[in-house]
Order: sequence, then structure tokens, then C-alpha cells
Amino acid sequence: KAEEIAGLVSGITGVAGVKAEATRGLPQITVHYDRNKMGRYNLKIKELNTIVESAFSGGVAGSIYEGERMFDLVVRLDEEHRTSIDDIRNLFVNLPDGNQIPLKEVADISYQPGPMQISRDNTNRRTYVGINVEGRDVKSLVEEIQATLDEKLELPTGYYIRYGGAFENLERASKRLSLVVPLALALIFMLVFFAVKSFKQTLMIYVAVPFAAVGGIFSLYLRDMPFSISAGVGFIVLFGVAVLNGLVLISGFNELKAEGKFHLDEIIKKGSIRRIRPILLTASTDILGFLPMAVSMSAGAEVQRPLATVVIGGMLTSTLLTLIVLPILYQFVESGAKKIKLPKPAMGILTFLLLAVGLGFSGNAKAQDSSITLTQSIERAIENYPTIKAAQLEVEKQKALKATSYELGTTSIYTGKEEVGNGAPGIQNKIGIGQSDIDIFGIPTKNNLADSRTQQAISGQYLTEYALARDVGIAWYNAAHAKQQWQLFKELDTLYADFQKAAELRYKTQATSKIEFLSASAKYKELQVNLKKAESTYLATLQILNQYLMFPNPVEVNVQNLGQNVFVAVSKTDSLNQSPLLDYYSTGIEVAEKTWKAEKANFLPKLDLGYKLQSVDGNSGFYGWEAGISVPLAFFSQSGKTKASKIDFQIANQQFEQMELELKAGYNQQLSRYLTLQQVIDYYQKEALPLANEQIQASNLAYRLGSIDYVQFIQNTEAAIRTKQDFLTQQAEYFELSAQLKYLTGK
Repeated sequence: KAEEIAGLVSGITGVAGVKAEATRGLPQITVHYDRNKMGRYNLKIKELNTIVESAFSGGVAGSIYEGERMFDLVVRLDEEHRTSIDDIRNLFVNLPDGNQIPLKEVADISYQPGPMQISRDNTNRRTYVGINVEGRDVKSLVEEIQATLDEKLELPTGYYIRYGGAFENLERASKRLSLVVPLALALIFMLVFFAVKSFKQTLMIYVAVPFAAVGGIFSLYLRDMPFSISAGVGFIVLFGVAVLNGLVLISGFNELKAEGKFHLDEIIKKGSIRRIRPILLTASTDILGFLPMAVSMSAGAEVQRPLATVVIGGMLTSTLLTLIVLPILYQFVESGAKKIKLPKPAMGILTFLLLAVGLGFSGNAKAQDSSITLTQSIERAIENYPTIKAAQLEVEKQKALKATSYELGTTSIYTGKEEVGNGAPGIQNKIGIGQSDIDIFGIPTKNNLADSRTQQAISGQYLTEYALARDVGIAWYNAAHAKQQWQLFKELDTLYADFQKAAELRYKTQATSKIEFLSASAKYKELQVNLKKAESTYLATLQILNQYLMFPNPVEVNVQNLGQNVFVAVSKTDSLNQSPLLDYYSTGIEVAEKTWKAEKANFLPKLDLGYKLQSVDGNSGFYGWEAGISVPLAFFSQSGKTKASKIDFQIANQQFEQMELELKAGYNQQLSRYLTLQQVIDYYQKEALPLANEQIQASNLAYRLGSIDYVQFIQNTEAAIRTKQDFLTQQAEYFELSAQLKYLTGK
């Protein structure tokens, strides 16, 4: 279905590239049993499966006890006999008559293609289709894609499509703007009313808002720009400045009116003349100030241009309103109408209500963001963390530097005379133009070098994102581990509080001695200290996590369904083919190779061209031209640079091999520990933790009934608590390894 979607959307205007996630093609060793041969040898499939599993995965042969801890004793073939498919084919199985035959005699063992990866999102299996957008806004493109897929694509029951990436960010920001823009307009209206203290004049000034909006929309239409989030921010800026100009003019009218010396027509004329300069200066300052942003082509221009375009277009129409329409409205409103004033108590109530609404909104926003999952943490960090933005800027920088591939030399313009002695007119070069050192032959190699550096910057951006995801994941898991420890101590607090009450009751009824009561009290106080330490540790881990999230205040981590927040599961069949670190070093090899070729291209000649207009003995109409090549006679300097770049290429290859060796060694070591922890955690979840909970409940009940004394209660309870704490420690290491392995494998 993903490939079908890619085929349907690839022809839509604005789609620059489509890529469906690869999910198939990973070779797997498959064993197909021949039931006829098995029948002749009197073998059973279950027995053969057990032999294969025990030989390669391990079979439980017994148990080992270490104090109160129990471990499975697992046996399997040594590593030398678990390396290839032939080891499975030549695996001997026992026959009922005591003889042995290799497994290949009763089974067909071969490599078969299987699933390459299974991705999940919120416990649901998912795959993705990546689309690059070019020359079109994201929203209209997604709407056309939705219409196309609704018409031509049929999905099975339970399948659904979700649109993410830039479109998801646009939708989220649009919802936020739908709240911010009305709130900004309301605040502007309130401030204008407090300034003029007239409801009619406030409405009159507020007419600048639609006039400014018309100019902003029309300017976007002229430049063929879609409405974007930066354009929305530009409208907010525009509304404030447009209303300010109207307020300046109306305030001038009101000052002249307060003097009581002039008629209404004279007030409008004198006030307009007095205020025209500040209004025009304000408008021209904004227009000229935003003009460089409107025509910018540098990095980040796609964000700057819509904002500046809206402000410039809106200021033109709003200035027209301020200078022409607003005096007419003032004449109409003030000719026979009275101002509508609100009493001071009413103004205070209005201010209080607006502040209450603002505080309520901020409180709701804070309540909604009170906890955060691992996926949300990674998305937040990748969206806002400075290193990611720096990596993105590095990509833009390398793209901009591609223009330096075209070395067209330097231009010289000159004039002069020749043969002018003894009063002779001679030859006069009226004007000459020369272009020297045109490196036309080096353009292809420099272009390739610029492309490889851009690709290296993109690879570095991916590496930065994976490294940040790993660091955020580890910080999040540390916070989750600290929170679980804190929650465990809070559970113990309730348990030991009941234990202390029971000990106090037994002491008062003279069922036990005072020593038991004092011991129970000491244990409870010790727990209180540990509870505060656990809380302090949790808050410290939240501070570390928040350095990546950059929230105003640290948020809680959501540890519900913690197992579902683990990174993509890693198995023995994973490799380092998709490692972002190796990919980055691989692009380094390509950059070094292209640099070497670019240096060799410097041996090629450069062109020189020239043209001049002349007059000979006072007669015009003559011209001259020249063309040549520039070749250095001595290549010592360039030869040294070329040899050095060749050595850099060799160094890059060696660095790649060294990094590959180190990564493989670290990966194998961590993978072995990771797979071991999988089994350990499975044992804790299925056996150890249920037994620990049962042990705590039984000990608590037995102590209440008087079946055991306080020493036995404390011993049993602390043994169960150690089991839970050991589980949390192993789980924290397991989660940290999963984050590290995801970074190494690029999954």
C-alpha cells in the first residue's frame, strides 16, 4: 500500500520526490522439514525444533542459586559452530535407534527473504511515505494528495493515513494562531480604548485593521506566496503598527479640540498637517526596514519573506486609510455625536476580566503540558535544540557555497595611449575591457566537491539528530527510573506507616516489647529520609532532561506503559549498514576524494579574454581583441597541494576503517549485554516481581496476625524490595542500551 501511495502522488504538481519505507528483503535462514523423510526415520518436528533452538539460542539445563537469587543454566553450541548456515545443515540429530544424521537429511535449509523492519507508533504498526515539496505550499499539496488518495486508494479494514512532518507542524501552529490572533486584537482594542476613552473613536481607529489586512493579503497574492505561520505573525505586527498610526492622528485631533479655539474643519486640517510627518516616517521606516527581508535570498529567507511582504503591503493600505479615510470618519463621528465613556469601575472590571482570561489560558496550557512521553521529548528537542538548528544552517551554508564553483576571474576596465611622441596623435585605447583567470575547466570538479560537502552536511545533520535522540532518550529513561524509585519508596511509606501503627498497637497491648516498637519507628524514619532523597534525585534528573526540552519549568515524565516507550527492538540480525556515524565518515571519504580531484583540476589552464575600442591618428572605428590561456610555469606549489589532498583522501579511508572496527566491537559488546538483559527482565516480570509483591502482602498480613515478629517482617520485606530495586536497575540499563543501539544502527 505504501508503494501504491507513492505511485499515486508522484505525478502531483509540487511533489519533488517520493520515497516509500523499505520493509522487505532481509534474508532469513528458513528450515522446511520433509515429513516423508522424518516419517522414515521416526522423528518428530517438536524434537527437531528443540534441538535447533537449544543449539543456537540456548536450552535450559538447570538452575543456579546465588543467595536468594536464581538463574537459569543455559547450554548451546560454542561461537565457532554458530556462524553460518552450514552449521545448521550439519547439526546432528539423534535417531530412536541410537544413530545420528545431519539435519539437512530431513530438511531443506536455505536463505529466504523476510521482513526488513517493523516500525511502530503508539503500539500500532506503521510505515511511511516521504514526500519532498518544491514550488508549492504544503497545505494545498496535502489537500490534493488527500483528494487523490480518497478517490483512488482502497485501504483494508483497520488501516488509516496520518499526515505528519511540516504539514503537522503547520496545523498545530495554525490552531495556536487561531487563539493568539483574536487575543492580540482584543488587547489592541483595549489599549486603544484606554488611550482615547471613546468607544466610537476606538472603533474608528480599529478600521485600520481590515484595511491593513487587505494590503497584506493583496501583497501575498502579487508575490504568489501562500499563507504561512510567518505571514500570520506578520499580520499581528501589522495590526499593531496600523492602529498606532491611527491613534497618533486621532490624538492630534483631540488635542486641538480640547483647546476649544478651532472649528471641526480647522481641527482636521491643522491636525492632519501636524501629524502627516510622524505618520509617513513611521510607515516609511517600517517599509524600508522590512524591505531587505522581503527580497532576501539567504538562509531562512523562506520565513522572512512572507512576514516582510505582509507588513510592507499592509502598511501601504493602512497609511492610505490613516491620511484619507480616517479624517473623513472623524468629521462624520464628531460632527454631532457624543463620546461614550465607561466609568472607572467598569474599566477596572474590564481589565480584570482580560487578565483573568489570560491567566486562565496560561494555566490550561501549563496543565496540558504537565507530563511528557519519550516520543514527545525527542520531537520537542529536535524541533528546538540549538545543535539541530546549527546543523540545518550548515546544510544551507554548503548549498550557498556551491555558487563559488563558478570562478569567472576578475574584470578590468582601462584606457591609454601609444606612440604619442613628438606631437603625433598615436594610438588611443578609448576603453578596454579584460577578463582574466577564467577557470572554465575547473567548474565540474568544483561543482562535484560542493555537492559532496552538502551531502556531508546533510549526513552530519542526521547524525546530530540521532545523537540528540539518544541523549534525550537516556535522560528521559534516567528520569523515569528515578520516578519509579520514588514511587516505590512512597509505596513503602504506606507499608511502613501501617507497620509502625501495628507495632505501636502490639506494644500498648503488651504483646511485644518496647524494642520492637522503637525498631519499627526507626525503620519508618529511615524510610522518610530515603523518600526525600529519591524525590530530590528525581527532580535533578528532570533538570537534566529539561536542558534538551527548554521548557520554562521542568515537566513530569509519563511512565505509564513504560515498556511501549522503548526504542525499536534490536536483534542479532541487525547490522551497522545504516549507521549514521559510518555514513558521516563515508561522506568524509567522498569529500576528500572530490577535493583531490579539484586540486588536480588546478593544473588545467585558465582563459584570458580582452576587447578594446581604439582611434589611430585621430581616426575612430578601430578595435582590438585578445584571447589567451594562463598556465603556471612552475607547478611546485600546486603539486604539493595535490599530493596533500591525496594523502587526506587516504587518511579519510583509514579513519573510516578505524571507526568501523570500533563501532563493530562496541556494538557486539552492547548487543550481547542487551539480549542478556531481555531475558533477565522477562524473568523479573513473569516470576520475580509477582513473588516479591506476594511476599510483601503475606509478610504484612502475618505480622498483623502475630504469626511473625518484626525481625522476620523486616527481613522478608527488604528482600522483596531489593528484588524490585534490582529490577528497576536492570530495566534502566536495558533502556539505556536500547537508546545506544538505536543510535549505532540508525533504526
